[in-house]
Amino acid sequence: MKEETEVEILDGMPAVILREEDAICIADLHLGYEEALASSGISLPSRQLSDVELNFERAFNMCGGASLLVINGDLKHVFERVSRQEWKEVPMFIDFALSFVKKIILVRGNHDTHLGPLRRFREVDVVSTIEMGNVLLIHGHNRNFRSIFSSNAEEVLIAHEHPVLVLGDRVGARVRISCFLRGECMGKRLWVMPAFSPLAGGTAVNFAAKSDFLSPVLRSEIVNTDEMEVYAVDSSVGTLAFPPMGVWKKISLFL
Repeated sequence: MKEETEVEILDGMPAVILREEDAICIADLHLGYEEALASSGISLPSRQLSDVELNFERAFNMCGGASLLVINGDLKHVFERVSRQEWKEVPMFIDFALSFVKKIILVRGNHDTHLGPLRRFREVDVVSTIEMGNVLLIHGHNRNFRSIFSSNAEEVLIAHEHPVLVLGDRVGARVRISCFLRGECMGKRLWVMPAFSPLAGGTAVNFAAKSDFLSPVLRSEIVNTDEMEVYAVDSSVGTLAFPPMGVWKKISLFL
């Protein structure tokens, strides 16, 4: 696999920087998730927005600043409508982010079906996919993805999967750490981003069978997920490089 890359993981953060484009990229914020959980009988303190804002400010400062924020899908959570929490928190986050960057691009995800809260923001563009330099960004939920890989971009950045690495010991202790995946697809470098939301669940990649993945890209035969490298991110320890997923699956059987 070629080593040159325009995608730089921000140390310990579920975010990347595209320096040639002066852009910071995050994905899967799922604002409004707490209200959706409450409607199903699960009540949590409403703090996801403050955590997301805190982490965004930290990521922005770590990368030395950027003029553009790219959200690679699922800014909001509810499919069928805009919830009360989303009407409130989506504009609040956009206003907050625009105090740091000049422009925001939302790559539409499968949860981004009703975007009324964005109407007043001229600084926000909504696209289905975008090519920035040698990097193509798509959310990763669409089944008709093959033609996208015929672009001239050398790297593809997807989200949607919310990958996590589950670590543990034989005593029974377990910890879930958000992670990036990096591999190849049709001659291009493929990146899978973790969720920026601290609440969003995720696919435990070191226990997942091929059919367990959410993204049609990762379920397809054109990606060998066992050969994808794993980069776990944790704010307290930074970014940790792990062996390919196939190796971790064998180890995980004994956890």
